[in-house]
Amino acid sequence: MFTLLWLACSAECPPNSSRNSDGLCQLHDTDEDPAPSGDSGDVDTGDVTEGDCPAKTSTDAYEQYPVYIDGTLRRFVTIQDGIWGAEDGDTVVVCPGTYSEVIDLKGKLITLRSAAGARQTIIDAQGGGSVVTLRNYEPAQTVLEGFTLTGGDAWVGDKADGHGGGIFVEWGSPTIRHNIITNNTAMIAGGVYIRNGGANVHNNIIANNRATEGGGGIVCTACSGEVMFNTLFKNEAHIGPAAEWYWGIADMVGNIIVSDETFGDKAAVRFMEPRGDDFTVSQNLLWPHDEFVNTQGPDADAWPAVDNLFTNPMLADPDGGDFRPAAGSPAIDAGPAGVTDPDGSAADIGAFGGPHGDWEG
Repeated sequence: MFTLLWLACSAECPPNSSRNSDGLCQLHDTDEDPAPSGDSGDVDTGDVTEGDCPAKTSTDAYEQYPVYIDGTLRRFVTIQDGIWGAEDGDTVVVCPGTYSEVIDLKGKLITLRSAAGARQTIIDAQGGGSVVTLRNYEPAQTVLEGFTLTGGDAWVGDKADGHGGGIFVEWGSPTIRHNIITNNTAMIAGGVYIRNGGANVHNNIIANNRATEGGGGIVCTACSGEVMFNTLFKNEAHIGPAAEWYWGIADMVGNIIVSDETFGDKAAVRFMEPRGDDFTVSQNLLWPHDEFVNTQGPDADAWPAVDNLFTNPMLADPDGGDFRPAAGSPAIDAGPAGVTDPDGSAADIGAFGGPHGDWEG
């Protein structure tokens, strides 16, 4: 655990750092830190894995964590420092560990991913705001991949407005995949909130998040993009359903949405004022509620939902953290026509289906 240095702007910056143009403490990369044994320090970023990660180090009172930026080992106090140190086009690879902070991609065209996958690389906001913020026109080439995002509280932080406890996307179209988004809170969208953008949200587990109003798992407001091959599990919304789309045109395809049975007759998905019929809602599996609800708008009875399943998805052990379809699950091979899993078989529905379904979630 460590303290977010940029929260204490009046204090002196730690060793090997200085204030950047925004007045934040930014740690300089420490070239003298050794590379992993048998490695020169320059590796192919695409091949960086857990085995390349050395242990964290300590400089006085400040722990330093190993991060690869385009294959070069550097050390930072926080992931946010690594984001500041990256340039457009870079890949930032974070080594395993628990990082107690909130992060902001700051509009950078970078890939931020973990070396060892979501279960071993945890960003815990500890109630300090939305865990990840992407509100600076991040394009599709900005990628967030392979983290557990937890402890978010959308009511606090520099841009707090009660939306998006896990992830808040606005005015951009980033790619969000292979993450576990869990145990976050908000007024709207405990898990993921997308507003005025076209984010592509693929192959994530969005589970056990809480919204005091609508959209415990994910909400799309005036947005486009794709919400495909995700598993939403027991996200809690006291007023609205687990997932809501407000006058959006995002495609919603191949998701498993399991509602929390303790909240009565709420439906899994609600559409409000959908914009025309130029978006797709198909091959989703919803349980235990067997309906969508569209409460407003002139097209209340004509939104384009086809070929959805309303049956128990038979997940392996979701309460124990295993969200894969068990043998005999109706989600297996039930995805959209012409789309395959990595093994070439017909796509499964849920977080492990489709062309990016081969990951350790």
